[in-house]
Amino acid sequence: MASLRILLAVGWLIASGGHALAASSETGSIAGQVKLVGDVPTLPPQPVYTHTDTCGSTVTDERLVVDDQRDLANVVVYVQDAPPGIVASEPPPAMDNLRCRFIPHVVATTVGQTLSIHNSDPFLHDAHAWLGTKTLFNRALIKGATIREQLDEPGLVHINCNVRHTWMQAYVFVGRDPLHAVTGSDGRFRIDGIPPGTYTVTMWHELVGSQDHKVTVTAGQTTMLDGELAVTAPPPAAAS
Repeated sequence: MASLRILLAVGWLIASGGHALAASSETGSIAGQVKLVGDVPTLPPQPVYTHTDTCGSTVTDERLVVDDQRDLANVVVYVQDAPPGIVASEPPPAMDNLRCRFIPHVVATTVGQTLSIHNSDPFLHDAHAWLGTKTLFNRALIKGATIREQLDEPGLVHINCNVRHTWMQAYVFVGRDPLHAVTGSDGRFRIDGIPPGTYTVTMWHELVGSQDHKVTVTAGQTTMLDGELAVTAPPPAAAS
């Protein structure tokens, strides 16, 4: 029976893209959708000051990506106070520099993973990563190059480009364990492999702020959790 459970778990892991605990029948999941409530500010495109032949004259302000149904993208959802020792197979985080943007804009990963950043643009970029006021790394990216940096500290890493592309911003959430997700363009998320118990689940968005929820997880079941975040202050001006 034990070997059968392992085979089933490995098959499920492959089918799901590799982000799950092996003993999935003994764990639960949290899934849901995050929406923006209240006033939805309109963020104008950010002007591009250089390399307009490749990047155009403006880029989308990705600090607030919300669709007509108010589904909110780029929300980091993570489980707090999980028991130690949770191990999952997850793909290493990766970003690209493409047309003067970091893609994707928000990534979630786990301590110990190695972040790769590629430069698909035909000119120089820079990746300056901050954890609070501490510089984690500051690396030049020539065209076609890829840099790799191991992420050894938990927290929210802010990355920008200092090579005359100051509008380029991105975030990497580094969790102590793999119990995290980022909402897609439809505002939906799913976190698998959670040991049974009651947890605080935090939803964080760079412009809207954060919200905590108490959630009880049961083995073999999916607990539904929907969130509503609201803009409570005028958005600050974008970097220029």
